Amino acid sequence: MIFARIERMAVRTLMALPDRLLHGMAAAVESHSRPQLDGRMRLLMALSGARPALNTLSVAGARSAYGEMIDLLDVPRQKVRKVSDHRVPVADGNILVRTYRPAGAGTPAPAIMFFHGGGFTVGGVREYDRLCRFIANRTGAVVASVDYRLAPEHPSPLPADDSLAAWRWLCDNAESLGLDSKRLAVMGDSAGGNLSAVVCQQAAARGLAIPALQVLIYPTTDGALDHESVQTLGEGFGLDRALLTWFRSHFLPDLALIEDYRVSPLRNPELADLPPAILVTATDPLRDEGLEYGEKLRAAGIPVMALDYPQLVHGFVTMGGAIPAARRAVLEICEKTAALL
Repeated sequence: MIFARIERMAVRTLMALPDRLLHGMAAAVESHSRPQLDGRMRLLMALSGARPALNTLSVAGARSAYGEMIDLLDVPRQKVRKVSDHRVPVADGNILVRTYRPAGAGTPAPAIMFFHGGGFTVGGVREYDRLCRFIANRTGAVVASVDYRLAPEHPSPLPADDSLAAWRWLCDNAESLGLDSKRLAVMGDSAGGNLSAVVCQQAAARGLAIPALQVLIYPTTDGALDHESVQTLGEGFGLDRALLTWFRSHFLPDLALIEDYRVSPLRNPELADLPPAILVTATDPLRDEGLEYGEKLRAAGIPVMALDYPQLVHGFVTMGGAIPAARRAVLEICEKTAALL
């Protein structure tokens, strides 16, 4: 605990240096050229090589390390009016959904169901607690954070099935939760962006209530990992090809499931009945598949608002405590979400 505090103070002190100095420091130590990045992000990427890559650890070790990194970089923990834990039934058990009601939320309130990132293998409600509090306070919406089950214990399509069950629960209980059933959105980053897209598709296909808005933050939309940006941005930008492959080996042991729309929403041709989208991209190996999904949504007549942050990398939504540019980006995402919801 003491070491973690010292490390956090050291990172925050370093990130407070002038931008020009940070660019110079990064250039002196980085193994990949990243001149397009924000100076603080650039230095962080250069220094991140000192930590073991998640794909070199056990699953348990990777989960612990992922949580430590978020604790190091994320925004401070904010107060909200009320936090409640709910047990939601899913196949063969139940999962946690934690709701955050901000002080400014009326009754009924809009709500955002949030699905966390982590390659379907790491991450959870605890790790994303500070971000969800921030989103709730900045959007004025109740945030419902979903602790879907993780691979390899629960490989795909179970995370997608859990997420749809959570969405169904939110819709069924909107009135008792003090929510406006016509203003329920989904949001997620990376794997969570995938799950947000899948929930919209599956809800439409099954005749369920469709979210009012989908916010897809650098989403993975195809399990093949063969888009060009996976190659061109697959080293040195926060999410390496080796880690993508490691994640996939856990959540998709049967590669035939790549064709399943619950794994690869990009491959679903039936997109016409989906809600408006906010699509967030960065300098990120998942960039191209996210952009392609946005193009397919537009071709199907779905309004898509594009928010691009080339100065940032994959994972920036949980870096707002150390990287001011990341915090500003999350603020903008919240502002646009609130305006459309």
